Amino acid sequence: MSLSERAEASLEALGLTGSEVKAYIALLRGGSMTASDVSREARIPYSKVYDALESLHGRGWVEEQKGRPIVYTAKPPDAALEELRARHETERKEREQVALDELMGIYVSRGEQEKPDIWIMRGTNEILSRVKNLLLNCRAELLIALPPQLFSITDRIDPLMAALKEKGVRSLILTSPVIPPEAAAQLGRYAEIRTRQTMYGGGLVSDSREVVLLLGGGEQGGLPLAIWASHHGLASFAKDYFEFLWNSPETLKL
Repeated sequence: MSLSERAEASLEALGLTGSEVKAYIALLRGGSMTASDVSREARIPYSKVYDALESLHGRGWVEEQKGRPIVYTAKPPDAALEELRARHETERKEREQVALDELMGIYVSRGEQEKPDIWIMRGTNEILSRVKNLLLNCRAELLIALPPQLFSITDRIDPLMAALKEKGVRSLILTSPVIPPEAAAQLGRYAEIRTRQTMYGGGLVSDSREVVLLLGGGEQGGLPLAIWASHHGLASFAKDYFEFLWNSPETLKL
């Protein structure tokens, strides 16, 4: 019984050379054989048959009986293929680990500055979650532009503002004169507040390095949109603009 071309191609795709396939088939047919026997039966040049048999032995497909000459015996095909599968799995895991170790090294070493530094956020919950995270990361200075549409968040950020005051963070809030007195009193415990009639949007700037800018309603059902960025240039620009409005003659202390 001869092996089909498809089966031979499958074995070669699994990593066996043509000579190894021929040698293994010869051993399956002939049982225990010497290299000379295999060379004759499989029609493999004698100069190459030893390489093929040693390779099969290394793969776990044949057994060797030491002597003069060495006698080779094929392992059952199911055992040989299981040996090949196990070997491939081990080698695959080793390659994956080597690749993972080096790729993670590159990923970690690139630093925060290489990560995406500008994101679009949609919806109140997503925006508020990012605002809370910004407050948690603040270390020295917090600037807040609080237009009327953001008055509702004062209760939800109150504990974080209290924590910032305890850490010694300097907080400035620029808001509208129509801010409810209770909200103004609440925020006034933690920050200096000034008001101006015209508010040009809203947002927060933390330590001149992180910013959330409110963009207003979006296209998806009127969901509010905002930009979060850890881009130093954008955060610095937002701070400069805030300070321009803060020190403007039209801005009044509360």
